[in-house]
Amino acid sequence: MNKHIKTLFVILLFLTILSTNVLAENPSIISIDKLQAGQKGIAKTVFAGTEIEEFPVEVINIVKGQRIKSNLILIKAFGDKIDQIGGIASGMSGSPVYIEGKLAGAISYKWENSEHKYALVTPIQEMLDLKKQVEDLSFYDELNTVQTPIMVAGLSGRSLENLKDGLAIKDNRIISGLSASHHLNTNEDFKLKAGSAVAVQLIRGDVSVASIGTVTLVDKGYLYAFGHPFLNKGESNYLMSGAYIDAIIPSQSQPFKVGSPLDELLGTVQSDRNAGILGRINQFPNIIPLTVEVKDNSLKTSRVVRTQIVNDDKMLRELGSSIILESIDSTLDRIGEGTSKVNIAITGSNLPEGKIEKGNMYYSNNDIAVATLIDYNRLMDLIVRNSFKEINIFDIKVNIEVDKTDDIALIEEAEILDKDIYPGDTLYLKVVLRPYRANSVSRELSIEIPEDINIGRATLTLSAGYGNLLNSRDDQEEENDMNRAVIEGYKSFEELIEDYLEAPMNNEITLQVYPAFISQDQAGIEEKAEGSEVEDSNDVQANETDDGDDQPETAEPEGKPEIKKKIYTDYVLEGNLTLDFEIKEKPDNEKETNIPKLSKE
Repeated sequence: MNKHIKTLFVILLFLTILSTNVLAENPSIISIDKLQAGQKGIAKTVFAGTEIEEFPVEVINIVKGQRIKSNLILIKAFGDKIDQIGGIASGMSGSPVYIEGKLAGAISYKWENSEHKYALVTPIQEMLDLKKQVEDLSFYDELNTVQTPIMVAGLSGRSLENLKDGLAIKDNRIISGLSASHHLNTNEDFKLKAGSAVAVQLIRGDVSVASIGTVTLVDKGYLYAFGHPFLNKGESNYLMSGAYIDAIIPSQSQPFKVGSPLDELLGTVQSDRNAGILGRINQFPNIIPLTVEVKDNSLKTSRVVRTQIVNDDKMLRELGSSIILESIDSTLDRIGEGTSKVNIAITGSNLPEGKIEKGNMYYSNNDIAVATLIDYNRLMDLIVRNSFKEINIFDIKVNIEVDKTDDIALIEEAEILDKDIYPGDTLYLKVVLRPYRANSVSRELSIEIPEDINIGRATLTLSAGYGNLLNSRDDQEEENDMNRAVIEGYKSFEELIEDYLEAPMNNEITLQVYPAFISQDQAGIEEKAEGSEVEDSNDVQANETDDGDDQPETAEPEGKPEIKKKIYTDYVLEGNLTLDFEIKEKPDNEKETNIPKLSKE
């Protein structure tokens, strides 16, 4: 008997330890039809630190729904703390409101330019429906949310503007320049329950982007908060943690909380809808580590920025590009010209061999940081917006080296050095590059000519870089066109990525030989000459009557490999050149008649 009692005691003790930080609640609720003007109650929130405090409220009226399916509860807040801060503050959304000891809902909305002690409450029934994944409701146009402020640390200036523009966040929600996270000494310092401060995080680490609000209810492993949407994305995958409130700042427009997320994660925000956010406690989201290393070779300085970002296709490009831009700007400590070398490595499921790695070189005479972002933005578009398969990214690493130099050159001229060129030869040429404001430099290049190339006039092109495989998404109007191009131009994700990875870098010269073309008639005559001495009468009749095409078609077999070679240089290149040359038929004796003077590369 004693043994069983001891076992039961150990189990109860273990369960008590597990529930130290999450206090399950099962409060009675009061429906909106049971409320009337004059009823009094309390609301709960955190004014400073992590301590939950109460303040009195009174029901003023029930606001009838006009274009939404539910009504809202109009309340007025009272008390010394409310008087001190000037009313309901941004960050108090989600604060649970209890009328006659029963949970009525969460503070969520207000009228613009109204008395700050008045607020609207989202009924708790609407919030509980978040688990049912109900369709989003419409907002009252004349209402504003009691906004959850978005605390930003590690981003400033144009990287912060890039984030706001990309996620369509209003300026008045952003509070910047605060600490990235707050560390509590022990787990006993924070207990998750109704009234606790909660943070929804998009980025954590050296850069932090988090929205802070208030918990309305904790029930059976779920957390209900805010009473209104965060970004209104519906199904979501945000990081969720507790929050530490430094202070509430009075303001004429609306008082607001200042704080930071706690280090320890609580779980995942799974739903972001009009009635609020729904979090799943102790079920953690997939997050993507993003590490950015930037070296400024001119200043001999470097910086490594380590972050974790939410795995959300809708936001991955914007979040990552803001972090990379801030990493470059803070390392260079300037905006201007320069040359950069970039290497991006992405690992994940459904990627060829589990990894994509792309290097490139960029030059800009006015903003090298923005130019450096091009490959990251392209890769994110290819991965998260491809039409073929879902890619789950595990890790992103970006390495950047920047020089305050003009490492750019024009392909000025080219000359073929061989007098006679036969199938199977190596074609040698001299290329002259003109660096920016410097003397010309020449290079000796070569390309192999296949044995089975057509005899006759061929063309050699020299081109710089690869241009745009897909347009960057700087212009939002081009997004749909890009998607159509991906669908129409490629048959699989592997083909799309292979084409991208094999494209030359901006500092590479591409040599490509276009063989002489022969008409179908010529090809047919050659085949008959090789196969038999007598031409079939049907073929003769077909040749005599088939004269509808003015343009001759190539006799090159489909799928024949391109004659192409990429050559690395130390310059970002500009310009294109075209040279014509003759492929001669080999002499019958097949003696070497074209010995080049230059050694092979």
